[in-house]
Amino acid sequence: MNKSDTLMKVVSGFVFLAMLAYIGFYLFQRVADPVQTSLTVMATMSDSSTMSGLVVRDELVLRGTAEYIDVVVEEGEKVSVGQTVAVIYSSEDALRRAERLDSLAQEISSVQAALSGARGVYSAGDRDDSIMDALLGLSVSLRSDDMRAIDTRQSTLASLIFRKEVSDATEDYLLELESSYTDMLATSVGDTRDIEATQSGTYAAVVDGYEGVDPEYVRGLTPDELREVIAADREPDENAIGKLVLSFDWYYAAIVDEDDAERLELGRNVDLSFGRYHSGDLTAKVTYIGAPEDGECLVLFRLDHAMTDMMAVRAVSAELVYSEYTGLRVPLKGLYRYYAGYMSDEDGARLTEGGPVTLTLGGRTIRATVSEVGYARRYGELPPGVEAGSELDDRPTRRQVVFVWPWDAEEDAPDFSAGGGTVTLRDGRTTMSVLNYYDHDPEIDRLCVFTMTGLQAERKKVELVFAGEEYCLLSSQGDDALREGNEVIVEASGLYNGKVFR
Repeated sequence: MNKSDTLMKVVSGFVFLAMLAYIGFYLFQRVADPVQTSLTVMATMSDSSTMSGLVVRDELVLRGTAEYIDVVVEEGEKVSVGQTVAVIYSSEDALRRAERLDSLAQEISSVQAALSGARGVYSAGDRDDSIMDALLGLSVSLRSDDMRAIDTRQSTLASLIFRKEVSDATEDYLLELESSYTDMLATSVGDTRDIEATQSGTYAAVVDGYEGVDPEYVRGLTPDELREVIAADREPDENAIGKLVLSFDWYYAAIVDEDDAERLELGRNVDLSFGRYHSGDLTAKVTYIGAPEDGECLVLFRLDHAMTDMMAVRAVSAELVYSEYTGLRVPLKGLYRYYAGYMSDEDGARLTEGGPVTLTLGGRTIRATVSEVGYARRYGELPPGVEAGSELDDRPTRRQVVFVWPWDAEEDAPDFSAGGGTVTLRDGRTTMSVLNYYDHDPEIDRLCVFTMTGLQAERKKVELVFAGEEYCLLSSQGDDALREGNEVIVEASGLYNGKVFR
């Protein structure tokens, strides 16, 4: 019994030590050969640049100098020539009479509705239908930001819901209200004077002092002069009661880097994004590009929509979007170029997958890694009547080889037109020839990524859609194509196709 216990302890100790050795070896391997991966996701990236500038419009300041003024148009309301935009009251009593007249008018409307229902002309069903119609009308006005219509429809809805009971709404009471309204209206003659619009436009209540900065004013300014205009302290007119924006077109005067301005063309449309000030991109036409000064240009963009949404915006940054791209999002560190060729059987056998080499192609020297070394095979055309593998098969024996190196935005793809190059091993002395595959198109930039498939690295061919500063968008075709959700290897030492990660 004691022998059995001793044997079990010895066996348990060996198993424990073996597990510790395995865990230690695993941890050492992970530290010595760290692996970093990233999941691919379908994403959209934009080729854009950020600029600062000023929103400018053709605007007319509305003024009034009286003590009691009531503006009767709403924010964003379209105003025609001759339309009343504000009412001047001669005194405080005149203002109170106007408020009482408005209250009496609503009371009269409520009593008339109640009396119509009492006479049977206005049934409960009719009332419900009218309330529903008023609700729908109010909803339409809210969606269209028609503030004046909102007030009217709100009053109508209130009179329908909270109208007087029939017992309170009598014919005598209605006559009394109408008489009071007529008497007060006669008393109020001469209390008011209208301020009318001299031009048509869209009303805005906020006056910020930039009303004199119109498109013609900023055209021809230098970038520094525009900065001075933006930074200047501007006091709005103390007598202003609002302003009229005289056109549906509005402009964005922006300071643009010279390199970005060179990508623009007069008369062409571009997309501008104003971030939190407006959801979605706005289409703008380039109407003016100033001369470069200290690496910058002043550019004037014209927009013909979303004017009311941007009415309160002045100095603002915007993103100039040249184009948008969609593809599989991958860190740039996980993107490689590859070269596929073949070597003699003897030279190919000297290569070690994952080993570093110096690759010379088209006059360029590249530090690459051996990704794949194929089996020895005979290449070339067989003479007539000769069977493959027979004694008369004298085709040269060669191996397919693939080399990879990190993609670099500053470097173009190698020139494959020469048909091949040389491979120098790490010792710096052994140099061997490598030839292009027969199907290697020199016009195609061969790109790939490595994915973690199980515990192995798998090379997948890809095409570059767009490259940003840290990430790129890729597309891929075929049965073994890169797909959304694949785990792309971003960092690993001695990476090659088929490498096993334990």
